[in-house]
Amino acid sequence: MNSSTAELTAVLVKVNQETFNQAISLVSRAVAKHGIQPVLSNILLKADQENQTITLAATDLDLSLAIEIPAQVLTPGEITLPAQKTQELVSKLPRLELTLQCTDKEVITFACGRSKFEIKGLSADQFPREFLNIQSDNTEESFELPIKSLKEATHLVNFASDKKEANSILNGICLEISPKGLEIAATDGSRLAYYKIENATFTQEKKVVIPFRSINEFSRMISGLDEEFVKCYVPNSSQIVFKTASRTLSSSLIDGNYPKYQQLIPLNFSHTAIVERVNLLSALERVSVLANEKSKVVKLLFEESGVLNISAQTPDLGEAEDQLDMVNYEGQDFSIAFNVLYMAECLRNLDTKLVQIKMSEPLKPIVLSLQKDDNDNTEENAENKNNFEYLYLLMPVQLRN
Repeated sequence: MNSSTAELTAVLVKVNQETFNQAISLVSRAVAKHGIQPVLSNILLKADQENQTITLAATDLDLSLAIEIPAQVLTPGEITLPAQKTQELVSKLPRLELTLQCTDKEVITFACGRSKFEIKGLSADQFPREFLNIQSDNTEESFELPIKSLKEATHLVNFASDKKEANSILNGICLEISPKGLEIAATDGSRLAYYKIENATFTQEKKVVIPFRSINEFSRMISGLDEEFVKCYVPNSSQIVFKTASRTLSSSLIDGNYPKYQQLIPLNFSHTAIVERVNLLSALERVSVLANEKSKVVKLLFEESGVLNISAQTPDLGEAEDQLDMVNYEGQDFSIAFNVLYMAECLRNLDTKLVQIKMSEPLKPIVLSLQKDDNDNTEENAENKNNFEYLYLLMPVQLRN
């Protein structure tokens, strides 16, 4: 609703300070940093007396966030508040009941314990709020996605996108649904992270490219939620909306043709190694200290004997070499080189004991995937390995003799 000045004078709300602080911290991430419209630097606060809730929302027109929290609403109304100062002040209040009251000059008073302050706001009339009301009865444009799988997928895929060019198609994460399942992929041209939820089936087909920033904020939004599914709407070719019971995220989409990543994944390999993830990561981090500062290249030599040699050198600085025993290795001696940062970043994001590395030729992509630990018989381990497929493709580099 649009609140008049009279309505603003009456608004009176009591809410838990900690709950309010968490909500305002979440939505503030969508506030416009250099908004042309002053209201885009503010957060919308809407008090609903009928449902006894407060809705906090922010938008920069590309990304919008809203969260609904329980409150004691004595009188309803709405106003927008400067995001930065409001968040800073609320975060410093004691964890007690917080009372909000609005005056006829569009000034809101915060009272918590012995603390009290006033902040000047702006009328909510000009605040864009279309994303709060998006619904769709068209099954072709709406679907439900499993939250648990999305949490894991975004964590394992996001880091592989290109973060340098915000408007590039490679800055986005590709989300694709079909009767075959849900596929999520990210690539920056040198690597590819791919996640497929195999037990999720859809009657419709949809492929969208969501900006990295939006997916990152979506991960924050669903963190800690106990809900099983999130509703997803694609109202038009340039927008996607995610809704849970109390939270909403709307994002613009990146227009363009995303690379056909399925065609990049090799099907045949001649060498396969299984190694312990932590040991490999530790060795890579040690050796990388003496890797070339620009190229960050390390060399891996897989020996038929089951030993993995990791080495790096910088002519003006020195050289490093480390070894570890592989859990299993199939193939002859094989040497390959790549950017150590790309491999290490993937290993840090994984939460598994063993990883599998598949290779064919020194200048063809290697594929890293999760390897089930036969000694881990926990229900969680069995469920994770049966419900999804994950792989990480990495392009090698050519070494000069």
